[in-house]
Amino acid sequence: MSKTNISFLNLAAQSPSLELNFALSEKIHKESNESKHVFFMCDKALTSCSVNVLNKKSICRICTNKAKKGFKIFKKRNKNSELVKIKRKDLFNSKKTSDINNEINDELLLGVHSTIGSQLRLDNMELLDPRWKKIKDKMYKSSIALFTYFDNYLLENKVENFIIFNGRLSCARPLVAVSKKNNVTFNLFDASVNGKVPMLSSNEMFHSINFEKKNALKTYVKFFKESDSIAKEYMFKKRNAIETSDYAYTKDQEQGYIDEKIKDLKKPLISIFVSSDDEYRFIGSDWAEYGLVDQIETIYTMIRSDLANEYDFVVKMHPNQKNIHNSIKERYIKLGHDVDVLLPENKTDTYSLILKSEVVLNFCSTVGAEANYLRKPVVQIGASRFRLLPVANYVNTVSEAINMIKNKEFKLMPKRSSIVYFCYHGRTPFKLDAYNYIEDGVFTYGDEFIKSSLLLRLLSVPDKLYYHIIKGNKELFSNLFMYARNLIYGTTKVK
Repeated sequence: MSKTNISFLNLAAQSPSLELNFALSEKIHKESNESKHVFFMCDKALTSCSVNVLNKKSICRICTNKAKKGFKIFKKRNKNSELVKIKRKDLFNSKKTSDINNEINDELLLGVHSTIGSQLRLDNMELLDPRWKKIKDKMYKSSIALFTYFDNYLLENKVENFIIFNGRLSCARPLVAVSKKNNVTFNLFDASVNGKVPMLSSNEMFHSINFEKKNALKTYVKFFKESDSIAKEYMFKKRNAIETSDYAYTKDQEQGYIDEKIKDLKKPLISIFVSSDDEYRFIGSDWAEYGLVDQIETIYTMIRSDLANEYDFVVKMHPNQKNIHNSIKERYIKLGHDVDVLLPENKTDTYSLILKSEVVLNFCSTVGAEANYLRKPVVQIGASRFRLLPVANYVNTVSEAINMIKNKEFKLMPKRSSIVYFCYHGRTPFKLDAYNYIEDGVFTYGDEFIKSSLLLRLLSVPDKLYYHIIKGNKELFSNLFMYARNLIYGTTKVK
């Protein structure tokens, strides 16, 4: 039986995930001596997915249209390839069923929760209204069907590589799980800064703590002689709100500014930096071993401890939390009755606040690595992407953090560990020859653009508008001009 590589063309309506899919597939195809490459295209098969949660036909039409156009380009460049269209009957009328144990089921649910959490910026699935509960049920059933379909395929075919988008979401996590079950190499792709910086991984999730450590060390060794200057440049950009390998979330802050109520505090300051609750909660199973604490409850425990006799506290919310679910925002507002909470819109400069602090308490934000670089002691509760690098004083519970600070057992960690981490974010180790980022929202695969027709885009407007409304998009009208330009020109620009 000859070896085959396969790819799943989910999210084909969304660029640059489609272009990245073809580019990575081509890379693996060539590295495999051009073994046969099979693309599986969702042809209105899923009842709910991460790009079309409401299962609207207009979105499905864009998906299939762009997938076919992209495959035509791939076929022209790589002859030994095939497109298989998966229909709904193929997914839900399978003659063979798969044994889905508790571990696999937990992974599938994590993918569903991660998708819905990122859509609604919600960390508690019990708060879903009846409409979203139905969406969740359909998404979960689609995940099971995807797992079963590809489990049967992998059992009957000799597959060497499976190319999958991101791996974290509902229409990708089943593919990772089924690859692991059948000992098939899964290759993940994604990109940060709306496609500017490609990300690639083999047999590891992107937010895997080991993945971050391994690639940070690899990049540091590669750029060892330049490492100090890379870190210096990276930190300069962060402090001046200039885009790095991630969005410049602090661009709306006022450099050097600290809120007056914080300036007036008299005791040594502990600054507490929180992260997006939805991402923190559903990020991955390897994070759970360090404890996924409730950030707000942890802060309550901290500020009500004996530390309050010696320290003042301030909670700095991440700018990316400005669109969090109302249930979470209300909890932070309530927390503000007991401690100073700087909401996402507050102009306080993150880095000026760090420099004013005696201790930085961190959850999973990159602020932990940045504060260490600025030579401030960092105590971190739970997991982070850099947990396996000696960037912070790591603990798993709030009681450990309290005791560490109370007994002055924390220490300043090596600046070099932050430099290692910054090298990874300052010099990406990933490259795809067939993929090209032209500008924000504009990408090519094989030097060709993949766009749906203007008619298909126009027909999808009512469904997209309705989706933005039920999702609670608070920036719908302020971004209307950008959405209109994307509609006319077929781009995917973001703010």
